[in-house]
Amino acid sequence: MSGLEDGKITFYTQGAFTDLCRGPHIPNTGAIKAIKITNIAGAFWKGDEKNKMLTRVYGITFPNQKELDEYLLLLEEAKKRDHRKLGKELGIYTMDDDVGPGLPLWMPNGTIIIEELEGLAKETEEAAGYKRVVTPHIAKESMYIKSGHLPYYEDSMFPPMELDGTKYYLKAMNCPHHHKIFDAEPKSYKDMPMRLAEYGTCYRYEQSGELFGLMRVRCLHMNDAHIYCTKEQFAQEFRAVNEMYLKYFKIFGIEKYVMRLSLHDPKKLGQKYINEPELWLETEAMVRAVLIETGTPFVEVQDEGAFYGPKIDVQIWSIIGREFTLATNQVDFAQGKRFNLNFTNKDNEPETPLIIHRAPLGTHERFIGFLLEHYAGKFPVWLAPLQVKILPISDKFMPYAETVLAEFKKAGVRVAIDDRNEKIGKKIRDTEIMKVPYMLVIGEKEVAENKLSVRRQGKGDMGMLDKSAFLAQVVDEIAQRLAPAE
Repeated sequence: MSGLEDGKITFYTQGAFTDLCRGPHIPNTGAIKAIKITNIAGAFWKGDEKNKMLTRVYGITFPNQKELDEYLLLLEEAKKRDHRKLGKELGIYTMDDDVGPGLPLWMPNGTIIIEELEGLAKETEEAAGYKRVVTPHIAKESMYIKSGHLPYYEDSMFPPMELDGTKYYLKAMNCPHHHKIFDAEPKSYKDMPMRLAEYGTCYRYEQSGELFGLMRVRCLHMNDAHIYCTKEQFAQEFRAVNEMYLKYFKIFGIEKYVMRLSLHDPKKLGQKYINEPELWLETEAMVRAVLIETGTPFVEVQDEGAFYGPKIDVQIWSIIGREFTLATNQVDFAQGKRFNLNFTNKDNEPETPLIIHRAPLGTHERFIGFLLEHYAGKFPVWLAPLQVKILPISDKFMPYAETVLAEFKKAGVRVAIDDRNEKIGKKIRDTEIMKVPYMLVIGEKEVAENKLSVRRQGKGDMGMLDKSAFLAQVVDEIAQRLAPAE
């Protein structure tokens, strides 16, 4: 804490220690039981290399040694699970200076994960009555002025391009494009609700200092959708979106979560927020009521709403207790009016729909970054880039290995053979490092009995199993999208 206050220097003394600080540090130093110095760094006084070098000491303290030890173990585990480290080791994604900062290139392994996630989203959304759309990556300035994103959001958008005297922006959000699709054909109350979904590519200008692996990027692929509904339909639609979140949490083994209900600040209407005080209060109350009725855990946060309405930020925790913001679920009472969207109601009169913006899986980038940490790179079988690796002990067992390969491929399993001239121990170790869920060791006994010696990632030897029975087990595990048992 700074020792400068209104031009005055402040000191704080506790016992024999005096610090350039406001204080107090802690009520009683007796509370300090366990201490660990975590880092030491040098810094020149006032940042001038001609001045003396000072030493900055970083440390932590806990009320007992047990809690300190647990914290240090958690730090070590977090390092192992760093998505940037795992992303490189497992061939998930790469960054390149020639492409630019914050613009990930997805490797074949990462692309498989993306396609599996998108397949899950498409399947879930089709069952929920969504219709898929595709929109361009750029749009004219006039559309973003109409939507209100300029000037509210301009700092987060890439600079415009000019062509034939018209400015175009890279798409930073999908919603205006979806509004145009809604407006392309007349709608009646019988068409409501209308749910338009897209895994849209967006571009946002994050500051260089804010970029962080897959968590903060400049190109993102969003599991986006917009629901156009009547006020009477709002509660059910918002509830259905929350239920979709819960379904995904179960699939991915996310046990701890909370919804942050982000509200507006009445003092900032017309500046940070659309100047519709009554609609703000009404829609905030509607969202709050749904959360209460469904027993969804939530907290309220002032002055963090979207400029066009209240929103829910979905906070989730990984298996080691780190918090992530997964996605948002937003209510929009402004865009419908701005785009003059309407449907013909039961009284044969035009009515403006309420709009729900939702993205339950967030972006490929952030969600895969989360999953890398959550699973420590050990993806469930359905999501693993390579699901089964066949490890023949020697070349003479290759014909049987190729037969197994063909059978598993035909069943839709992602499978490969390690045909290197290496000892079986090294093949197993290398496959473990790449975190492939299943390894099939093939030797003389396996060939003779038409069976497979199966090893499970992280669990070791499962013994010799019947080939057909094991294949059926793997196919079922993939079809059910089972989370890891660990």
